[in-house]
Amino acid sequence: MKGRFAVSSVCVLGVIAACSKTEPQQKGVGPASPTAESSVAAPAASSAAPEPPAAAPKDLDVTALQRDLKCGKASRSEACRILQEFGQGQRFTAKTPSGGGRWMGPGFVVQNGVTTSRHLVLWAKNVPLSQVGPGDVPVKAAYELIPEGLKLQSEKLVRALVKSADPPESNPAYQFAHAFEPTKTYTLANTAGPSVHMTAKESVYLRFVPPRKVVFVNPASSNAAAGDGTYAELWLGDW
Repeated sequence: MKGRFAVSSVCVLGVIAACSKTEPQQKGVGPASPTAESSVAAPAASSAAPEPPAAAPKDLDVTALQRDLKCGKASRSEACRILQEFGQGQRFTAKTPSGGGRWMGPGFVVQNGVTTSRHLVLWAKNVPLSQVGPGDVPVKAAYELIPEGLKLQSEKLVRALVKSADPPESNPAYQFAHAFEPTKTYTLANTAGPSVHMTAKESVYLRFVPPRKVVFVNPASSNAAAGDGTYAELWLGDW
């Protein structure tokens, strides 16, 4: 009997062992493997705070330019007169009924103390905030010189715009300005003062003088004579 019991016990143990080898482990049952534990996603790190916008660039030093141009109460310089208006101007935002427009008028170019004039047109249009960077005005802008051959017509156009917001549409200079569509536009950056700075190839500062005028100052590069640059007054003529 004892021997038979021993054999039976061995058989039972063999069957249990065989079952444990052949029975597949159920998915998800049993302790997690080290690989599974490591695959659990760690809590997402908190995103870094956005960087604050860069400090606004310095505004144009009007007083220094007036000193360079030797502006005074008795001065008859057109550049000095325009700088005086510029100093009293406001931030330009190109607000018009259509969201954009064209401003036209004379620019006075000072070079080595000699002043000449060229008329120009400023084009500006409001754009979505997504199209400009932090600290920029939601406006795209560009400018173009009015052809020298249209100077007399441009002078007539300016005289009309000074008196009235309705330009003479038959004027060839007006027609040129009205048709002007820039191939490249520039962003207007807010400065630390009331000017906006056009980030064009040349440094251009703009201010608005109510109700319809924009004052445009383009100082010459640092290697030019002191006070050199373009000083323009432009009237809204197309919107």
